[in-house]
Order: sequence, then C-alpha cells, then structure tokens
Amino acid sequence: MIMPRNLQQRLYSPMMSIKDLTLWMSKQSGGSIIYPYRCERCGKGYQHRGTLLRHTRHECGKEPQFKCPYCAHRTKQRGNLYQHIRTNHPGKNVFSSSI
Repeated sequence: MIMPRNLQQRLYSPMMSIKDLTLWMSKQSGGSIIYPYRCERCGKGYQHRGTLLRHTRHECGKEPQFKCPYCAHRTKQRGNLYQHIRTNHPGKNVFSSSI
C-alpha cells in the first residue's frame, strides 16, 4: 500500500488522532468503515462494544432526552446538546435540561 510521505509520517507519530487514522483506514477500504458491533433492533453499526451498549440502553427506540433551553432542538446525548448550544447560541450559558 502506497501512501503520501507526510501521511506515512503521521501514521507512525504518537500524535496522530484516532479520527485521522479511522478516516485514512476508511479511504483505504474504498470508503466503507467496518462496524463489527450491530444493534439487533435497528441495525446501526458501531466500532466499539461500549458504544453499542450505550446506544441500546439509552438511545435505540427512545425519544431524545436532552432539550435545548434556547430552541426546540432535542438530542439523545448531552455532549451533542452542549455542542449545539456552543455552535447555534454563542454567548449563551451552556447547560442541559433533561426531559
């Protein structure tokens, strides 16, 4: 497998992020990422067992439990709500209200 020299250096660098490595692996496999863990209810795939467990316990088939205090946006993960507030409501306090 031939790769650009700068990418080759980054691959062997301890500072390469998992996100960059996953993206590179995806491109090498023709754009498809392998998801070994699949939800039996909805078929959604995950790379890590823990992420699948979170999905089945808190997300799959359930309504979003975190509501933005500034608009009607709702999400299933608190971190996604925080990111939404920072991006869409700059200067506002970042906090969550669960439903």
